[in-house]
Order: sequence, then C-alpha cells, then structure tokens
Amino acid sequence: MKQSSLSQLVQPFHVMELVKAADALQAEGKPVIHLSIGEPDFPMPEPVEQAFARAISAHKTRYTAALGLPELREAISQYYQTNFHVRVPAHQIVITSGASAALMYACLALINPGEEVLLADPGYPCNKTFVQMAGGTPAFVQTQEAENFQPAWTDLSSQWTPKTAGVLLASPNNPTGTQLSPRAMREIVDGVTALNGFVIVDEIYQSLCYDSPPQSVLQVTGAPNTQNPLVVINSFSKYFGMTGLRLGWMVVPDSLLPAIERFAQNLSICPNTPAQWAALACFTPETLAICEERRLIFKARRDFMVNALPKAGIELHSTPDSAFYIYAKSPYNSERYCKELLEQALVCAVPGKDFSEFRGEEMMRFSYANSMDRLETAIERIQFFNRS
Repeated sequence: MKQSSLSQLVQPFHVMELVKAADALQAEGKPVIHLSIGEPDFPMPEPVEQAFARAISAHKTRYTAALGLPELREAISQYYQTNFHVRVPAHQIVITSGASAALMYACLALINPGEEVLLADPGYPCNKTFVQMAGGTPAFVQTQEAENFQPAWTDLSSQWTPKTAGVLLASPNNPTGTQLSPRAMREIVDGVTALNGFVIVDEIYQSLCYDSPPQSVLQVTGAPNTQNPLVVINSFSKYFGMTGLRLGWMVVPDSLLPAIERFAQNLSICPNTPAQWAALACFTPETLAICEERRLIFKARRDFMVNALPKAGIELHSTPDSAFYIYAKSPYNSERYCKELLEQALVCAVPGKDFSEFRGEEMMRFSYANSMDRLETAIERIQFFNRS
C-alpha cells in the first residue's frame, strides 16, 4: 500500500525501542532497572484517584466543551494567580488531551508549510515531529554545557532567517533537566516578538524544581496578547502524576483561540471528561502537599545521582536543577553503550540520538524516576560494568 510522505518523515521514538528490549528481558525474569522512561514512579495522588472514581460513578463521562471544562480552566487560572502571581484569564486556558495535543494544536495554528521553527538541541524528540506535521521545517540550535544546554537569544537570532516563523523551547528541558533564567526568557520573547515571530514554551516540568522556586515565562511577560505572541504548554502528567489520563493545558492569546478551538473540535472532540473532573482535585491543599512531598523525594534522588554517576565512571557536563533527568557523556558511542549496559548490566538508560542532531552519539540520558534502592543498585551495576 502506498504511504504518505509524512509517514516516512516521522522518525521512531528510539527510547521506546530500547524499553521494549528491556521489557523482553524482564519477561524472561531478569531484574532490569529502568533509568529510561520519563514517568513518575509514584501512583496518582489518592485524592485525584478518588475524584476520578467519583466522576465515573456520577456518570460524568459525556463530552465537555472542546476547550475543556470551565471549572478546570478557572482552577488553573487561580493556580497561576496563587503560585506565580500572574493573572491569566480562564478563557485563555485550553484543556487538551495531554501536552502533546497542545503542542500539536499550537504548531498547526502558527506554522505555514515551508516555514522554519527554531528548536534548542538537545530537546524533546517529538517537538520536531509536531513542526513537521504542520508542514514546517525544524531548524536546530546547538546549545552548550557552559549554558546548561539552554539557548540564549544570541544563539537563536544568529540562525534566524526570512523563513523563520518562531521558536519552540522547553524550560525545564527534557533531556537535560535544566531551565532558562527569567532574564534569558525575557530576552528571547522580546527578540522574537521584535521579529514578528511566535514563541511556544513547554513548561510541563515546571513545578519539579529543586534549587529555586518554580517559574513561568508568564511571570516575565504576562498573559499572551496580540503584542506578545506567546503560547505556554503545561501538563497534569509530571508534577501531578496523571500520565495515563492524558491531560494537559495551554495558555494562548485571544486571537489564536478560534483556531485552537477548531483544531480541538476536529482532532479530539474534547479532552478526557473524567480526567478533567479528577484534575480539579490537583489544586486542593491535600494533593499539593502530596506532590510537594514527592518533589522533595525527586530532589534527594537527583542529589544522589549527581554525586554517584561520576564515581561510577559517567562524566556530567551540566547540573540538572529540575525534571527527573540527567544528561551525561557516554563512555563511548551512546547507542552501543546503552545496548551493552542493558544486556550485560541490566540497566536501561537512553542514548542521545533521540535528543540531539549534533551530539547524539556522545551523550545519554538517565531518568531518576525510580526508587532510591533501585538507583543505588543501578549505580553499583554501572560502576562494575564500566570497570570490567
């Protein structure tokens, strides 16, 4: 059967291929330790689980509005006000089927065929796919260790061409676990706006910060408007632990809302209805206390891994301050190293080729979304493997 050119253009997510190999080893009874998948290892907070069950029991399973449940949009608006001291009107908040749908809607609404979009390298591999599915061309901007693998406006502006439509960034970033400073974000937004471009900022790891309070680009720019062509993406998956329920949100300018609504109506009808009712429980004091307790556990794991990996023979080139990832130098070709580490040491880490066009063979990613005892065992195995 003849396939579309787009189907050939979209690349596989190599992380998942390695995870399949790890799962096959586990199915054989081998004790694989996963330092691979970017998913909290905690269950969904109990108040959220209870709210989800209540929603189903109350038959709250019918379609909502395409832009999401009004009560949830209002709750997120209040969350920005309370936690970030920024006023974001509820009508500018769109609930989506995960952050992936939000990124897809943003790209479809902002990118014309043939236009280029600047992406920081290393970065989340699906971002280039979203750009390509909208007919755009990803243009990668190499970042440096000295800047914690985050771009400055000078890096982006040096690659801006007449074909460039905008910039897609992530702060905190996957795979590096690092953030842009408020000053760098301000300079980027101002620079792109002056060139009549757009800025999409992925903030899905926003509240998983360890060395400073959580921040949002909205704190330095205010809510999006026609003079501030900004789209902010967030999710209930990481900090709130609702990965499988597939629920996210986006903050968009008024001018973009009609297009986003049309895409939502046509591509998903509405987000998961029981999940939306459950998500209202995310903003209760009880749930937030649970999420904060888990954030501190992630911080302890981060501290352990940052200290232990170099002793095990893994070179670090930056210090992660957020998310649950460490981006490190592989002892040799990262694809081969990760394959051999899995097969011989039963530790599943991720090669860099998913995340970087420039240094994918050199770098690798560890996820510390696993229990401390498993992390300790993984470090022992890595150390033994590197010395053998």
